[in-house]
Amino acid sequence: MKFSVRRASRALAKLAVAGLALFLLLEVSARVYLFGLAGLVPARVNSVHGLQQTGYTLPSRQKGLPFELKPNVDGHFKLARFVTNSDGLRDKEYALEKPANTFRVAVCGSSFALPAGVAIEDAFHSRLEERLSREFAPTRVEFINFAVSTYDAGEVLRVARQRALDYDPDLILFTTTAQSSRGLLEVTEDDEAERETGEKRAPIVGREERFAQSYPFLQSFFIRLIQLRTADEAIEPGVYIGTLERFYMSLVNDDEPESEAPRAPSERERKAGARRARRAERAESVEDRGSPLVRMGRMRANQGVPIALVRLEYDASPRNETDLEIERVAQMLGVKYFDTRDAFAGRRARDFWLYDLDPHPNARAHIVFTDAIDGFLRSSGLLSELIEN
Repeated sequence: MKFSVRRASRALAKLAVAGLALFLLLEVSARVYLFGLAGLVPARVNSVHGLQQTGYTLPSRQKGLPFELKPNVDGHFKLARFVTNSDGLRDKEYALEKPANTFRVAVCGSSFALPAGVAIEDAFHSRLEERLSREFAPTRVEFINFAVSTYDAGEVLRVARQRALDYDPDLILFTTTAQSSRGLLEVTEDDEAERETGEKRAPIVGREERFAQSYPFLQSFFIRLIQLRTADEAIEPGVYIGTLERFYMSLVNDDEPESEAPRAPSERERKAGARRARRAERAESVEDRGSPLVRMGRMRANQGVPIALVRLEYDASPRNETDLEIERVAQMLGVKYFDTRDAFAGRRARDFWLYDLDPHPNARAHIVFTDAIDGFLRSSGLLSELIEN
């Protein structure tokens, strides 16, 4: 009897070891399939999470914004190199004062424009900057990137007013996505409350959970792929935190990471603040009222800066009623509107995902974005100042 129990125990132990080995092999295969050899490097896999779980953000000093990017970051986000400049923008350094013989475009948006998981030199705005600067030399064309992941339509508009205008742009290019487009037409209770009280809006609870660094290397990407293959609904961009990962986060992260104090403003930022205050004195209070799209139109009229609104999308799906209404209102307000979906007609949307678990647009999508937006800017007359010179 003892002999039989011993043999059975050994057989079960061998089976368990074999099962674990098989699972590890499948897990390694899933990571290589998703991320290439980078899937075997813990530091690189740990970049595959939401922006607020990177440690690259801090509470915002700007009114109505829940957080902003830290300055002088040098790391990775969704496997791609992620660097911010001294002003906390995911871009190279730009002078606050616009140099002579320069045409400057401020790009304001969310994760698709950041862009999440794409090297900055492969982003559509970087490609446009290089292409147009080469074509219209000696005039220098600058596309300055103010995009931040998870910002909604109202927050993107606030970035334009509170930061982008400091750089004296010749054009503001707003981007929107399928997730954020509906918000362009809505006036939220938070917007109205902020306008009436002047109080800063609190971060949206649950949108990205917390400002706590996560550790995706502890997730099972094999299990997540199985869940993706068996899911009935299309995957949406978002933050996934596994059980083991969540437990580890509870051990290593501070209880109140959000309590980090905003950094003190630099001399450059103090000058920008003074300029912003002078603009605020001239702006009409009515500019703060209405939906984000209506406020874009008022910004165009009050600030005298042309505005373009670009729907960044790689899924060539038909327009719905909201899409058509956004285009109609934009045209009525004098905001140039463009939808990139036609440029992807006949192509499979999934080919433009970062990887199977993340449908943010990849570098291939940004090549298509570049050509489509280039044609739009020229045909709409937004580059007439460059072309005529």
